[in-house]
Amino acid sequence: MRSEFEPQPFLELPPELVSAFTQTFLHRTDCFPIQNDNGIFYMVKRPLTTAMVASHLRGTMTLGVYALDPESRAHWICFDADTQEQWESLKQLASSLSSSDATVYLELSRRGGHLWLFTPPLPGLEARRFGHELLREHNLEGIELYPRQDRLVTGPGSLVRLPFGVHRKSHHIYHFIAPDGQTLAPTIRDQIHLLASPFIVSQAFIESILTRAPAATLVEQSLPFEPNRDVSKMTLSERLKATISVLSFVSRYVALDERHAGFCPFHDDQIKSFSVNAEANYWHCFAGCGGGSIIDFWQRWRRTHGQDGSFTETVKELRIILLTYKDIKRTTHRRRKRK
Repeated sequence: MRSEFEPQPFLELPPELVSAFTQTFLHRTDCFPIQNDNGIFYMVKRPLTTAMVASHLRGTMTLGVYALDPESRAHWICFDADTQEQWESLKQLASSLSSSDATVYLELSRRGGHLWLFTPPLPGLEARRFGHELLREHNLEGIELYPRQDRLVTGPGSLVRLPFGVHRKSHHIYHFIAPDGQTLAPTIRDQIHLLASPFIVSQAFIESILTRAPAATLVEQSLPFEPNRDVSKMTLSERLKATISVLSFVSRYVALDERHAGFCPFHDDQIKSFSVNAEANYWHCFAGCGGGSIIDFWQRWRRTHGQDGSFTETVKELRIILLTYKDIKRTTHRRRKRK
């Protein structure tokens, strides 16, 4: 069993402690994700209160936290290991960072674990550059990094389960451990106290990593797929399917290996049954979740995350994403010409 703690429905915490814990993890309170009994999160479009966070900590509901605020900033990054092998690699990264005076927080999860680093407020692009450079320098592959987007285009973006909530599928609470494997603190209450006021990675350390990272590039720069036919007379949906790269788009939400395979985001996958065919520009799940175009993927993703997954709303959002990419491309081109 990966958890030493059971749900504590009568756990009462001082309001100021719950508030401090909320400030540690939440980037926004205008909406929030909540977990169903099948483990899937859906979005609730109403303000989140500290009373709800207290309910989460008592085990009566399970919340998620979005990785970016409405201005596309982050004050933490989270590495997610989905296998025991990846988890062992993350623990090695934690030991290495701890020796560099960067305080890390390791959280067990159902299949592996999370490594949290708390930072000064950073643009999502810089937070991801920082995280990806740490993965690159430690030769870690297949580990997901949150936030998963450089910046928000539509919707609230990627999310992580808020710590100390009952996982609705496994019915366990997953606690934090130190890099040496020992429990971070003996009780949930003690661990909440520690996470309500975590150590922040210094700006100097972040900048030292960023100086070694590749130059910043927006993910949207790789969105287009080169169609082999004229798109000018196509319908909007046909044009989206012909001009958005499924591989590039999906890679923002699913960790894919060099074969473009990964764990399917639509079921409890253990064998990397999800893959993308980059040449034919489609995705497929060999475990029965289906497959298809960029529209099919985004419809299913939106439904899974509690959003309107209708064809009409999905196409509208993809159109906004494509137009945003084109605007970024024009702006970048003008800047390069001025230089």
